[in-house]
Amino acid sequence: MSTLLSGEVIRSLTAKSNTPLVFRGFVNWPVCQWDSEKWCSVFGDKEIPFRCLKRDFVSDEPCWERKCKLKSMTFKTFVDSLESSDEWMYFDYKYLHQWFGADTELNKAVSWKDFGYPDKGAAETTLWVGSRGAHTPAHQDTYGFNIVAQLHGIKRWILFPPETGGLKPTRVPYEESSVYSELNFYCPSNLDVFNGLTGGRMVELRAGDALLVPRGWWHYVQNIDPLNITLNTWLPHDRDGTTRVSEALIKILVAQICKDLPQETSKLLVNPNEDDIADTPLAVLFLQLETVANTYLDNRRKTRRVKRQRTCDDDVTAPVLEDYDLKTLLENEANNLEVVPNISSEDLINLVKRNLREYANCNRSLDEDEVDGSTTSLCLTKAVIDAFSQGNVIELVKQNLFTRLSQSY
Repeated sequence: MSTLLSGEVIRSLTAKSNTPLVFRGFVNWPVCQWDSEKWCSVFGDKEIPFRCLKRDFVSDEPCWERKCKLKSMTFKTFVDSLESSDEWMYFDYKYLHQWFGADTELNKAVSWKDFGYPDKGAAETTLWVGSRGAHTPAHQDTYGFNIVAQLHGIKRWILFPPETGGLKPTRVPYEESSVYSELNFYCPSNLDVFNGLTGGRMVELRAGDALLVPRGWWHYVQNIDPLNITLNTWLPHDRDGTTRVSEALIKILVAQICKDLPQETSKLLVNPNEDDIADTPLAVLFLQLETVANTYLDNRRKTRRVKRQRTCDDDVTAPVLEDYDLKTLLENEANNLEVVPNISSEDLINLVKRNLREYANCNRSLDEDEVDGSTTSLCLTKAVIDAFSQGNVIELVKQNLFTRLSQSY
């Protein structure tokens, strides 16, 4: 059995691992060597939207996207303002192919072949460009798993297993495929919520490093250096089919609640990329549910049929990936492979305190956008959405749905 990290080995590890893994210095794309001047030339004069928020913002809830202001600027303007700005800025979650042509130097450089995914390139890759302090609130992705490639600067990842208690999961603000934590890991006004929070892991990525985020793992991500550039790709998981049904059910619930609320209130319930949810006809939402439910049931029937026939039909079963001994791979120093190390509750609190010392200004009055973006006023509505969206509840609804749909065939 191979002890070196070939594409075949990494594909198996990423598809099967339930533990976050770091591949140190594994990304050998030329873009990892680009300096800020090179990145300025790659972006050119195009205006790009950054979401921005005051660095010293302190709150009892995360820095939701709704609190941020959008500012368009060239990449050079962004770089020139890094030292003088009192805001963090993030050009995040942008698919490369939507911003750069297929023949550009950046798109040509991106390939996930060395990770065992030769069919994944720029079209399946998202870009994250941010300044010091820019961050993504703690959340878990409901679909697939995630491979991250760090290109420039240092980025800190704090991760927790899917089953971790104490993170206060919520679907408000709602975004399909994202479950947020109510804990503010950036600059919280209350540190007590972190006491006893166990199971955490922490790693800082540098240019050339890659990270596997397994399915369902919670993650809070923060830029440490003044300029930070990252690429990632999401890859499908076997459980995505059933999860899509859960997400379609939750979307119907949130959409119908939003339809009967004032626009100002309904906007607080969703992330900006879901602003059109209240305008989506109910018939369209049910068609989406019908499509993903029937697809899941069809695949389940095919899989059962294959098992009964004991055949290996490539059309309905995924290729079998060889198992590799992770311990042996970790012991081989040539692999530069690491398990993301644990972080104690005490050390986690110290990290958050470091943020507070570096950024916080508890004496500043909040501006209008920061107050208006709060979800604390949605107490009952938010509680109803979270109650219905809770894992054991939506799972029961889904299984009842499958039972009734199966009987209709």
